[in-house]
Amino acid sequence: MEDDFHEPLTAHDSRPPFSIWQSILTRLTPNIILALFLGPILIVFLTRYLSERSLGNDDGKKARRVWMPPYWIPFVGHGIDFPGSVMSQKESVVQFRPMARTDYNKFFGIPKSSKAKYDKCWDELNSLFGYFMKDPQLGDVLKRSNSLLEQTIPQMISFVDSEIDLQPWERYASARYISNNETEIYLCAMMRDVMGHTSVSAMFGSALMEAYPDLLHDTYSFDKGMYYLLAGLPWFTPWPPAIMAHMARSNLWAALDDQQRALDALAEGKPVGYSWGQLDDVSEFIMKRNEVYRKHNFEIKERGELSVLWPLIINSSLLVYWQLLYILADPELADKIRAEVAPYAIVEQGESIGKISEAPKLKLDHESLSKRCPHLRSTYLEALRLTSKPWSVRKVASDVTISQDKMSDAAASYMLHKGEYITLPHELHMTDPKYFQDPDKFEPERFLVTKEDGTLSTDAGTIRPYGGGPSMCKGRIFAERECLAAVAGVLMFWDIKAVDKKAGWVIPKQLKMSAVSKPAQDTRVRIKRRVFDWEKDTIL
Repeated sequence: MEDDFHEPLTAHDSRPPFSIWQSILTRLTPNIILALFLGPILIVFLTRYLSERSLGNDDGKKARRVWMPPYWIPFVGHGIDFPGSVMSQKESVVQFRPMARTDYNKFFGIPKSSKAKYDKCWDELNSLFGYFMKDPQLGDVLKRSNSLLEQTIPQMISFVDSEIDLQPWERYASARYISNNETEIYLCAMMRDVMGHTSVSAMFGSALMEAYPDLLHDTYSFDKGMYYLLAGLPWFTPWPPAIMAHMARSNLWAALDDQQRALDALAEGKPVGYSWGQLDDVSEFIMKRNEVYRKHNFEIKERGELSVLWPLIINSSLLVYWQLLYILADPELADKIRAEVAPYAIVEQGESIGKISEAPKLKLDHESLSKRCPHLRSTYLEALRLTSKPWSVRKVASDVTISQDKMSDAAASYMLHKGEYITLPHELHMTDPKYFQDPDKFEPERFLVTKEDGTLSTDAGTIRPYGGGPSMCKGRIFAERECLAAVAGVLMFWDIKAVDKKAGWVIPKQLKMSAVSKPAQDTRVRIKRRVFDWEKDTIL
């Protein structure tokens, strides 16, 4: 049976799902409620008993079995201290591909009927990520992203008292007009949308965001329901986040399917809808993927572009917020980074005609910001370490013995058997005091190193914020360059202060998402344009 969760929901009952479930809940008797409560508990204990396995040595060998939670506990794996040992194994021993196929079907909603097509072109599609990671393709997308940031950051705040004239991210971030040069706004909501607009437009072209303005927030709802989708919960599950995740995924598929139809028409020389324009700003990476789909006769509903859109939006957009927050919370660090990035994030005076002057212009050198600004990059790495919660999942293809510490004779060894699954939460290592002193503190200096010539550089060390092996984030270079350019541009162009002067900057608790955490509470700030050198004489 085809998995068509991504298709628009159609039901004979015209009432929304919430109304249907509300009417059902009102009919539940105490006995039914008790059965619903006790039934799963009894099943849990029964399956726990039946699926228990010995933790002793394996057939008399030194290697012990790893304790495994029974299959009914979702998303929990072997969290013992051997991620590096597992990730160093060959793909023939611990495999990623079977897990990726499962995720494609359950999470992204790829129809199961398209399995044979994906098997045939799996390597071809994945090779495009390597193609994208190299110049000139990577440079072209970064150039486009850089240009968008140069345009967007100076216009990030409108300073108007009319909601209809606000930028879309200002409305979502509850902007409040203070004066002609100051606005109060939520920092995370604003930066998340600014980065989302930039990333999507750079990769998929600007017409996609214009045609589907709710694309970003549908992606947030989709990401929020990740675990429900991976668990295979259907759209009628009586849990609002699960329902919203299915609805959001349906909307995202509709948007991406529409663009695929336009790209097909463009390639075949047919008329393209006027709302899509010339499609000349769609990245070559997306065009190449469309070419593969057409070559292998993929139907529109089988094309998994959501697997590109989702990571493009959900990681860097939140990370920029955290990096900015940590920097702004330390005024000395903020001043140091502003001085460091000044040659590569330049604010220039706009042209003037009489008394009419253009807004200041921003010029960003993303390559130099990444290679010549160690303090900036160290804050990026530290923000990743503290807020990124990636997991790597593998299927064991053949029996293998893993040691916790190969240098120690006393270290325990574990036998992993063919057919078992391994889940590696990299957060455990990135917050381990054995590797990172004071792991809960923001100390970017831990990533600074002095080269032989006495200059500073950065070393990411052993952190794995992008996962590892075949599942390592393919867009990590793009994400880093984009984040560094955005943070440098915002710091150089805007003056941002915490709204609560008495409390000052508060680092909120984190809510775990699929990768980078979301703040439990957004940060309310006041933002105004900085006073630049050519303006100081006028003020005086």
